Amino acid sequence: PRVCTTCEKQKDISQFKVEKDKRAHNGLAVRTKCRSCDELRKYKRFIQKTYDISWEDYERMFDAQNGCCAICRSKVSSARTSRLFVDHCHDTLVVRGLLCSSCNNGLGLFKDSPTLLKSALKYLESSKD
Repeated sequence: PRVCTTCEKQKDISQFKVEKDKRAHNGLAVRTKCRSCDELRKYKRFIQKTYDISWEDYERMFDAQNGCCAICRSKVSSARTSRLFVDHCHDTLVVRGLLCSSCNNGLGLFKDSPTLLKSALKYLESSKD
């Protein structure tokens, strides 16, 4: 077992990334951060760079949506361990909210087009028995 320097939880060594290191006696070095903390660090950097929002902004949005997708209202466990994706307008880059993977992909597949989504809704409603 090893303790992560970020979350301070004791975890199995398999939860840590191992890298080559010529200075280590066996040629390998184990990272001090667990994989999940390292992934979270990368995601924080990604949302800052891509959407120009801080992690604190993300957490505020997460809390305001009660940890739920803005469309389907499905709930994830926490901002740290589960992810809602940052939804934004591709034309203006304005952040609209946080979505689950399915809803985020769905909007993307419909090219963020209200016209296409309305057509899809009409189609679904007209095919009801």
